Amino acid sequence: MRKPAVKNSAEKKPKAAAAPAPLNVEQGAGRSWLNLRLIEVFVAVVQEDGMTHAANRLGMTQSAVSQAIGAMETGLGAQLIDRSKRPMQLTLFGNTFYERAIELLRRSRELEQLVSLQQNAQLPVLRMGMVDSFASTVGPVLLREIATMASRWSVTSGVSGTDVRGLVEQRLDVIITSDDIGDAPRLLDLPLIKEPFCIVAPKGLAVPAGNLEQLGQALPFIRYSAGTFLGPKIDAYLRQQGVSLQREYEFDTSDAVLAMVRAGLGWAITTPLCVLKTRLQPQEYHYLPLPGGGLERTLRLVAHDGEHAALWERISATAKTILKHQWVPQIKKVAPWGGAIENP
Repeated sequence: MRKPAVKNSAEKKPKAAAAPAPLNVEQGAGRSWLNLRLIEVFVAVVQEDGMTHAANRLGMTQSAVSQAIGAMETGLGAQLIDRSKRPMQLTLFGNTFYERAIELLRRSRELEQLVSLQQNAQLPVLRMGMVDSFASTVGPVLLREIATMASRWSVTSGVSGTDVRGLVEQRLDVIITSDDIGDAPRLLDLPLIKEPFCIVAPKGLAVPAGNLEQLGQALPFIRYSAGTFLGPKIDAYLRQQGVSLQREYEFDTSDAVLAMVRAGLGWAITTPLCVLKTRLQPQEYHYLPLPGGGLERTLRLVAHDGEHAALWERISATAKTILKHQWVPQIKKVAPWGGAIENP
């Protein structure tokens, strides 16, 4: 971008003009058809799959959202959204514009946070996503230790709250997830801990070690649903082992899965941290290593690799310290065969 020319200091300075009134989308966008607020409206329409949900998210009326999009399209001289299709779809230009828009909003937010850090030594708000097993165990202590980093915290959990797309779409600033981020560009990937998967069975059950099919014949297999982090990974492991288990019970939380096991209704495959998050006594279950071994998950902190990399590394270091001193010893009691379950 070409920098503006520097004016001669001898030039007579014009009288300062009055600050323009903020744009009121309800009354028309005028010439301000490409400001950050309107871009934010457009991005919300795309992410929320329509103007109604976008209006709810932004606290606007649907009419105001529609006028904002119309003002942008008029100013651009191009259509962003193909309204002839249901559901609405982006035009070719709209797709390109959306990709640039979310990058612009990301950089705008980084600049806002940088200024805020300079002025207040803390972020105005930090939006964080954590997988549920981490949020329920390490989360409270971690947030207490890093509370001074931000004036306000917004913490979510679950699959939608810890998806890498939340970072890309600017809904989140940092996530702690067990997802593999692959080749996602410009993302900082900081591993926190590895833990093995294990068999969890009712206490007192005579478990045939090393034979999942015999175990499945003795008691039903209690599954994690496909919409969870663990479900697809466990299903892939079973396919790799050539094991077919009847589908009878399926749940979307560790609490529900392990409550069923504790009641003696079946057995499950999960991780030690998922057991520990339930707040039940670990000795109420029987644990066995998985045949073939090697099935594990890595919890990692993921954020944009930009101005605040030092903050994300500080959060990562704090989380690893808490895990090492408070939770790794408990994980090793559940899965002593797992070897050195240390921070990567």
